[in-house]
Amino acid sequence: MSCCSSTRRDARSAPPGTAAPRTPDPDDLLTEGYPRSALGYAGWHLAEYEDAAGHFLARAVPRG
Repeated sequence: MSCCSSTRRDARSAPPGTAAPRTPDPDDLLTEGYPRSALGYAGWHLAEYEDAAGHFLARAVPRG
């Protein structure tokens, strides 16, 4: 066993349709509302948001 091996299954390597869906938790800092409001307060606009089984994407652009 190498020092960096893991028994945790990576969702990116899972066959399509086999990854367990993630249940949104209101206390999770990555739910859409938190980054949207934090970015807005800092002068940015959350232009794109995806929280899928295999990836997470939040793209922000400066307001104005």
